[in-house]
Amino acid sequence: MEQILTTILKYLIGIIGVGFIVLLHEIGHFIAAHIFKIDVEIFSVGFGPKMVGKKLGHTEYRISWFLFGGYCRMKGSDDLTRALDSNNKKFVHVENGSLFAVKPVNKFFTYLAGPLTNFIITIVLCTFLLATNHQTLSSPAIVTPIDQYPTLFKNQISPASLFGVKPHDKILKINNQEIEDWQQVVEILNSNKEKALSFLIERESKQYNIIIEGVENNDGTFRYGLTPLISTQISSVRFLSPEYNAGLRKNDIILEVNNISVNNNLDLIKAFNESNINQINLKINQNGELKNIYYTPQINYDKTTKHNFALYSPTKTIKGVAINEAFPQGYTMAKNLFFNTISSLLSIIKGENNNIREVFTGPMRASLMIGNITILGLENNLISGIRAFLYLLAVVSISITIANLLPLPAFDGGQMLISLIEIITQKRISPKNYWICQLFGMICVILLFSFMYFIDFKYFFKLFMNK
Repeated sequence: MEQILTTILKYLIGIIGVGFIVLLHEIGHFIAAHIFKIDVEIFSVGFGPKMVGKKLGHTEYRISWFLFGGYCRMKGSDDLTRALDSNNKKFVHVENGSLFAVKPVNKFFTYLAGPLTNFIITIVLCTFLLATNHQTLSSPAIVTPIDQYPTLFKNQISPASLFGVKPHDKILKINNQEIEDWQQVVEILNSNKEKALSFLIERESKQYNIIIEGVENNDGTFRYGLTPLISTQISSVRFLSPEYNAGLRKNDIILEVNNISVNNNLDLIKAFNESNINQINLKINQNGELKNIYYTPQINYDKTTKHNFALYSPTKTIKGVAINEAFPQGYTMAKNLFFNTISSLLSIIKGENNNIREVFTGPMRASLMIGNITILGLENNLISGIRAFLYLLAVVSISITIANLLPLPAFDGGQMLISLIEIITQKRISPKNYWICQLFGMICVILLFSFMYFIDFKYFFKLFMNK
């Protein structure tokens, strides 16, 4: 029962977040329509049958029963119906405030306002994330060569090991740059273009300077075969999980897994991989007292063990940048999200990425993912949960921006394309051609959403069948 309630909560968090972003998109259209003298007949919070409503001026403001997002219906449907019934080749006798009564350029910017609003929302969210103080991981730069754990790293060669790095060495400097934590090491190695790097390491209170020559990656960076070692102290345990019910708590230290001694995170992963997944016996240090706890772990759809706890890692406070610096950085962050998303879509089209599910996610799974990641953040602390939620909303907002720029008539991009053609040719589209475009657009929308829901169904069906 608890698992069902948790899943419902995850969906609610995700649906509320996505729905709010969609509603802001429609508000963008609403504001632009008023600026460009287009009447909005209905502005609804939610979809479906009307729950309550009130007409003010030309617009009926309503709340609909399906409280997800909303819609903005602009005036013009009567003009289209009359033109089609009369078999007119042009829109004639159009009403004031109709879509077909205003200049094409006004229509263009009215439809552009939706995706533009989403892009602005993404900038605002990114700016807020950059401007506020937050906690980030700051793991000690205590490392081991990956060849010490061949089964975990698929027998990869470690250049660091070949040049003398040993387990539990602590990195103090790289090329004379002081090292604060493992996260800084990752940043340096990921951007480094030099094959040989100088590592100052500490081992048993002595310091050694080691030159390591890396193995070149495809992107021009180099791999050095290092990975961090983290203690087996618990930072959080998911409430009512098998581990929690067995007695595992925050700050406990795992000493053994099914009688296999563990000293760090890699030992822990290796021990779980080598253990009988049907029954787990953990020997722990709980407030100085040695205990043994037993539980049957949850199993993922791919038959791997699901672990409902996280290991402790120190954190550090990152001070938010000044708002005058955060805004341009927020714009850059939003721009990068925009182009990275487009790049992912192009990789599918070019056949470079055959796993469609990595790029496309249906609305139900997307809502679940947002709720799940938000709750994981909240399990650490409130700020982490809120930041995770806001970042995911930024990703959703930029995705809606791109989706609505697609040149399909039922989307904003299609309407903008029609308006742009009218501007260039100085000719209005005929009622019949407009209706055909809308029909084609609706078919595309139905097919697209059917595809998205199919992806969701396939994912959840596979998840259910493998339980």
